[in-house]
Amino acid sequence: MPDSFNRDSLAKWYAKQHLKTDPAVRSIYYLPTDAPEREIRFIEVNELIADINDDALEPIDFGVDTGMESEHKVVILDVTPRQWTRIRQPSLSLSLSLSLPLPQGWSLTGAMHFKPKA
Repeated sequence: MPDSFNRDSLAKWYAKQHLKTDPAVRSIYYLPTDAPEREIRFIEVNELIADINDDALEPIDFGVDTGMESEHKVVILDVTPRQWTRIRQPSLSLSLSLSLPLPQGWSLTGAMHFKPKA
């Protein structure tokens, strides 16, 4: 892990670690736009999670280095490949009710894509 807090460098490091340790994750998207300064937001496209209630996307908040100068959050939204398609391309859905919105305040604008090395 990098020594000092640099959100973009840390995001890259976390993404690489997640891709190395979880073979079910086929893509990670880092979403810096509109995120608080000390928050790293990821969408992880995961092939092994259940596609049960895909109308309520809930990110998981991992506080890191709490109470220290390097304190920050890594917030991860795990989605299935089908959910990712619905988030990314709502115009392909037959109706707006089939599109899947991101959590409030999240944006794909400026997203950085990470994927496993071939």
